[in-house]
Amino acid sequence: MRIVLDTEKGRTQGNEEILKAVKTAICAQLKSPASAQFPVDMITIVGDETRGYHITGYVDSQNGYGAMIRNDFAADITIENGRPIVKSCSVAANANKARAKAFGVNYIALLIIVGVVGVLLYFLISMMVGL
Repeated sequence: MRIVLDTEKGRTQGNEEILKAVKTAICAQLKSPASAQFPVDMITIVGDETRGYHITGYVDSQNGYGAMIRNDFAADITIENGRPIVKSCSVAANANKARAKAFGVNYIALLIIVGVVGVLLYFLISMMVGL
């Protein structure tokens, strides 16, 4: 794990408190939170108390079929009244769902456009040929 130095106060922020807040937020998004394992050596915490912290890493947990899968995560933390507050948190599985939805919408829109253009070209060519 990467240690974060608070450059303004010259001390190390309590990484344990930050990780505890992040783990709670990440587990809330998993199918099987009880199976969650966070490889600590693969978690990076960057930032300071005034600007906040950005945490990235991996979580291993069971999917809906019981297989262990690895998802990457990212979270933004601010310190308010001496306590870490999770401002945003995302797990790759949720990001993949959003990308899949966007892809599906774009694919359907493209199919509709191609169909309309195809029909217009058919009528245009038919008029030119004289059918």
